[in-house]
Amino acid sequence: MGVRLISRGAPTGHPGPEPLPASVPARCWWRGAGGSFPVSAITQYPNGDLNVNMLPTMEGAEFQRRGYADAYAECERRVRAHWHDLQSRFAEFRGMRRTWVAPGLGVRESRRVVGEYVLTEHDLLAGLSGQRHDDIVCIADHAMDTHGSHGRPCGELSEPYGVPFRCLIPRGFRNLLVACRGASFSALAASSCRLTRTMMQLGQAAGTAAALAVQLGLPAAGVPAKPLRAALARQHVQLSHPLSEELLRHLSAESAPD
Repeated sequence: MGVRLISRGAPTGHPGPEPLPASVPARCWWRGAGGSFPVSAITQYPNGDLNVNMLPTMEGAEFQRRGYADAYAECERRVRAHWHDLQSRFAEFRGMRRTWVAPGLGVRESRRVVGEYVLTEHDLLAGLSGQRHDDIVCIADHAMDTHGSHGRPCGELSEPYGVPFRCLIPRGFRNLLVACRGASFSALAASSCRLTRTMMQLGQAAGTAAALAVQLGLPAAGVPAKPLRAALARQHVQLSHPLSEELLRHLSAESAPD
């Protein structure tokens, strides 16, 4: 998946495109001859500033080749050129100035571990009503959302799905939990569950499992699903969804004999 670098623009009393340094071309140089700048997601802050998110600023494969420092420097040049292009083509940007660039790249995808269970596209499409895991520790509902030249249209989901605790356990390890975007997801599954809100839930599940492991005298991988889910429920973690329960009832009614 692509890498992005977010920037911010603020209204100013000096309209007109900001000048570019001599080292930064005005045309897009990294998408082939005559290539156009990538699309952007632009949102407005309450004070009128704009958050500019170019999708993507750099392809994931190029990021891996360059290494972090070189990739950041190149993305910063691209952000400058992109902002200049917006100001050149759209009048509403000419009364603004770029005031901030994020100090870190947004890296959506990198290396992932192979865990006791690998979450895949099939889990996402099945949803909670179609999954048969007894160790789900968080639910998510974001679309399958890939970015980059080899991406595909955003794949919306019909219902939420669950992430099993086994996705946090690297295969072959008994006392190690991975609760981040490096957990055991396929590329397509990662395009959905990579969001911060899901990672926060996985972190809570891992911390709860570690505490239970100490209390029960077990390795982290040996914590039973039932007490782990019960402990998360006591912390008000949502582990079911009305949509999935309604769908299950509907399917059960359809399959019942007349």
